Amino acid sequence: MSEDRLISNQRRAKSTKGFSWVLALASVALGLSFFVPTNYYITRPGSAIDLAPMIEVEGGKKDETGTFMLTTVRMGEANLAWYVYAQVSPDAELMQKELVVSQGESNEDFVKREQAVMDNSQKLAEAVAFKLAGYDVKVEKQGVWVMGTIDGYPAKKELKIGDVITSVDGVPTPEAKDLLQILSKKKAGDTVLLAYVRDGQEAKTMLTLVTLPESKSVGIGVRPDNKQNIVIPKKVNIASQGIGGPSAGLMMTLEIYDQLKTDADMTKGYRIAGTGTIALDGTVGRIGGINHKVVAADKAGADIFFAPQDTPGADSNYEEALATAKRIGTKMRIVPVKTVNDAVAYLNEQPKKPS
Repeated sequence: MSEDRLISNQRRAKSTKGFSWVLALASVALGLSFFVPTNYYITRPGSAIDLAPMIEVEGGKKDETGTFMLTTVRMGEANLAWYVYAQVSPDAELMQKELVVSQGESNEDFVKREQAVMDNSQKLAEAVAFKLAGYDVKVEKQGVWVMGTIDGYPAKKELKIGDVITSVDGVPTPEAKDLLQILSKKKAGDTVLLAYVRDGQEAKTMLTLVTLPESKSVGIGVRPDNKQNIVIPKKVNIASQGIGGPSAGLMMTLEIYDQLKTDADMTKGYRIAGTGTIALDGTVGRIGGINHKVVAADKAGADIFFAPQDTPGADSNYEEALATAKRIGTKMRIVPVKTVNDAVAYLNEQPKKPS
């Protein structure tokens, strides 16, 4: 072997050894990045899930030739690896932790809150669907539902997610607006007597009002919602499979209504996805992460996607959905809806999907 060839082989060996060290260090760094926390949550496209297998209406008919689908967003705490991924992926977003969970709220509390909101959304969907189908629906306002408490504020030590505030100083609070109205007449340092229900048991507690964060108003530090007892004439079973949040309200309403409407198949062979909260009057409300839900629906082969037309202009859910649809080049139709009646009217106008 010549001296030149020997030197060349030695250099090649050193180069290979150096590259191996770099690769090893990079692998270690990548592995460690999964254990480095950040102050962010990451959201990504979830899935589009057929609703018919999840919902069973007593006496209803499942004759759909197509399907209604709810859409989901994957969300979780972002470690350093996910943080870096979100910087380069068009289908991932970062949200500051405080925008997702309340100050001092644990992940367990967050999951509880999301599940409670889903339960409420299911009841609203049932009420709206039965009203659409011509049935009598009774709605009893039960009080102010505690959806979360703020760390460092009076309610944190006394109230839990799921509690229902029924009165303040003996004055009934059938809705969240009633609680806010009563407290708006008081000042920081005032003490109030709250009556509430927890797990079916009545209880009372004294709380001292404080000035709320980023606000001049006073309060006790809760995330309020309306708790209602909705009575419908038939039984509905909804297996939500651990999915949380209120955004499936519209699509659950359509599935329940279609099962009640036994004389016609509303889907007409189409795969219909969408999103949006539902109110008792049938209004469809704004949701978060609609861009991810459009991607999920497209991957599931949806033909139609209902998007809330919540505000006029470029900031609406509908416009955001349109922009995402254009970015990914989907053939799926993005349809704006302000109410559930808009969605029903659109489907009624469609011809049957060609075989």
